[in-house]
Amino acid sequence: MEIELYILGTVHRDPDGGPRLARILADLPWNLVSVEVSAYALSFRRRFGPVLWQRALASLPEAARQAGLSLGQARSHPALAWLQAYLEQPFEWTASLAAARARGAPCLALDISALSRRLLTLAHEMVEVANLALLLTSPAPAGPALELKRARALLAGRGGWPRPEPPDALREAALARRLTRLAAAARRLGRGPLVHVGGWQHLLAGQAPPSLADRLGIPTERRILV
Repeated sequence: MEIELYILGTVHRDPDGGPRLARILADLPWNLVSVEVSAYALSFRRRFGPVLWQRALASLPEAARQAGLSLGQARSHPALAWLQAYLEQPFEWTASLAAARARGAPCLALDISALSRRLLTLAHEMVEVANLALLLTSPAPAGPALELKRARALLAGRGGWPRPEPPDALREAALARRLTRLAAAARRLGRGPLVHVGGWQHLLAGQAPPSLADRLGIPTERRILV
């Protein structure tokens, strides 16, 4: 039986992603939404995110001096905006939760807490002076606008852009199992179809190992770039 599922792919930490996601969610037929974030990550950011951001701001003057930047340059540095977004609740969750509440539908955090726990242990170190100075002198990652352009090109089958790193096979398989069970439960409870919100890389076809969308056999028209 075909799984009743839309997969929405986002560029993580895109400052314009929240409004776009909200518009797409408003236009789709769904009665349950899941998000590529773990319960642990939500709890961690709720508890520690504001505190860590204040520590980063307190460390910024000395970090800027070590990086050879003025305080104004450091404050406007893309790395600082990236760090702030990293410590906040992801827009994928906040926009999905708001849409679910407006629709009277459940919103579920579907990702793996054990993985988040390992990754977020670094957050406390990232706001220390030496590491913040290193962040300010490292090559800036691709901005959201450029990453969105790359995603559009690759999903349309156009070349000329580097493909992302292959997906983690164990994680993709675990997410696929969770979504399969969730979609089946939603169908039994009359809450289908389901929409899942995650990174755009999960939409790609022909990856090795297979992407989440390929594992679930999601047709192209239900793979939507935000």
